Amino acid sequence: MEWNDGKARYPNLWHEGMPAHVLASGRVAGRLRLGDLIAVYYPASEKHSKRSESFVGISRVAGLRRSHEREMAWVDLETAHRFRPALKLDEQPRRVFLCCDPGWPDEEVRLFEQVFDAAVAAGWKPSDDEARPVDPREPPRPAAEARTEAPAEKQRKENARYFAGVNYSGDMRDPRDGTWLAIAECVEGRLRVTRLEATGRTGLQGYLRDPDHVLTYVEAIGLDFPFGLPVEFSESLMGSPFPDEGWWALARRFEKLSRPDYLVAIDEYRRDHGEPKRLTDERAGASSPLHRVEPDLAPMAYHGIRMIAEDRSRFSLRPFETAQGKLLLEVYPHGAIERLHPGIGDGARRPAIVGALAAVDDLPVEFEGFDQACLRSPSALDAVVAARCAAQAVLSGEAERPADELAPGQGERLRREGWIYGL
Repeated sequence: MEWNDGKARYPNLWHEGMPAHVLASGRVAGRLRLGDLIAVYYPASEKHSKRSESFVGISRVAGLRRSHEREMAWVDLETAHRFRPALKLDEQPRRVFLCCDPGWPDEEVRLFEQVFDAAVAAGWKPSDDEARPVDPREPPRPAAEARTEAPAEKQRKENARYFAGVNYSGDMRDPRDGTWLAIAECVEGRLRVTRLEATGRTGLQGYLRDPDHVLTYVEAIGLDFPFGLPVEFSESLMGSPFPDEGWWALARRFEKLSRPDYLVAIDEYRRDHGEPKRLTDERAGASSPLHRVEPDLAPMAYHGIRMIAEDRSRFSLRPFETAQGKLLLEVYPHGAIERLHPGIGDGARRPAIVGALAAVDDLPVEFEGFDQACLRSPSALDAVVAARCAAQAVLSGEAERPADELAPGQGERLRREGWIYGL
């Protein structure tokens, strides 16, 4: 969109027929990451008829900056490919800048793929990290992985059940390979990995907000961060006794709490009181949500609680809610691995972990070509284990057990602190 277009938000700057700096809403900028590709569509224009109502090229997100305007952000773009002449596909996107994050509608993903393929056919050579976008109706594969899944037209198996797992990152930079999503298909007591994808926190949040074709079949998602906090720290954070509203009162407190303020509050509390654990941490052998080093659970809990509080409308949170439907469950992959094969938790032993998961009698895992990604990345492997934990919790009935049954006499504490499932 030209800088002098009456529809544009000023000032949008173009260079040699391609956008260079765009002032976008915070909502749009929040769904972008450095390196993302954007297909640029030029609207109807009498002044520039040659490129009117056509795609002028593909831009790459090179920078994201706060703007002087409230709830706006600068998006810095570099040209990845420019069409000469402009590409006319006789259809237009609903947005002038078309990109495909996990929440984009299928039709726009298809249109983006047409633009992408046209650029490649015209001689553009995308980098290894810029593989052709994957149709959200089929399970994506990691870059450089061999194709192992069936075509996109494949439908859900009649007798299959689906579960997902997430390895979550609290890194402030939100690297794409810091957060992984795995989806497993369960048939006759065996799990088969059908999808393994590095999403970043932002991409995962998009999936929770707008589940794609595959995620609509998932019964439960196992997330490997603390859903809650020790009661004594929660009360210190809120400055009052734990309210009758329960966990949601804590979640609302997080909406008004910045990440730096939260981490400072943790550091001050740890200095005076140490690292108290939740009941579920004690029973699972997990670290306190206040733990800061290997793993640094504090920022994971901060981002994770805010995410599930915001995007939980399609899901039911256990043990805080008893509503039926798709479930979000806290899981602990490292604890599950230790129980599966004691002493095998060292990341250097990933081949042994993969082998143990494939050979276990209860819910064995078939990696279907994704084992190489798991051998390279401990985060990818943890996502697969998280999916197995979610399946274990649902299939065993644990996910439907009330808090008072999970820990007799401690039900109220669980409804405030949370519970680790699938061990």
